[in-house]
Amino acid sequence: MIGIHPIHRKMAWITWMSMNQDGKINLDEVAVNLLKPLLKQNLMMIRRLDELKSLSFLAYEAQEHEWQHDIRGRIEALEHDLFEV
Repeated sequence: MIGIHPIHRKMAWITWMSMNQDGKINLDEVAVNLLKPLLKQNLMMIRRLDELKSLSFLAYEAQEHEWQHDIRGRIEALEHDLFEV
């Protein structure tokens, strides 16, 4: 089963609540203000994941297996949090 992070679920709910019957999204000031902190949290999660993956590649290239293993553990923990049901 594919999980959805609570941040993504909240963004989807706000978007759904902002849709009219034609399926057009009309974000009012309230919806935008609700979305802004969620978008920022999402950015921080994705940025951290990308940083860790870049570090993992550097560790791989440097043949630093212990460092790569540590980074991989951090990636797996973050991915677990991202995709937890």
